[in-house]
Amino acid sequence: MSWVWNVMLSFSDEERCGDSDDEPTDSCEPLDRINSWIEDGKLVDLTKPTYAKNAGYGLDANLYGGGFNHFDIEDFINVVESQPWKERQHLQLWIKGEEPESFTLVKLSRPQPTRKMPTPVFKPKTKPRAQAKRKRRGF
Repeated sequence: MSWVWNVMLSFSDEERCGDSDDEPTDSCEPLDRINSWIEDGKLVDLTKPTYAKNAGYGLDANLYGGGFNHFDIEDFINVVESQPWKERQHLQLWIKGEEPESFTLVKLSRPQPTRKMPTPVFKPKTKPRAQAKRKRRGF
């Protein structure tokens, strides 16, 4: 028996806009990179307009998903987190294995902004603990 992971990914319209564009395009660079990582398949658009009478217009959302067999879900989550999303606060990922009946919202880590460490004004006279331990052990 094989294990199938179902995933859904949602993001803001801003992700579909280029750096200087105001209008959304058909592509999303982070989604394209995620799809290139997936070996067998890709995330597909789960929203389509509906034109049936009294059925509304479909979802107005960027919602992509798929089901994947023999899928490394931890690596997939890391790939999603590592993308340079423009509006990370609107990024959502849901996963569902074969056992639970409902999807689980994944709490995605938010990368901390990189800060340049200030140069110390003075040098401490004592060695850091790790260096002192190594010296005592003879390394």
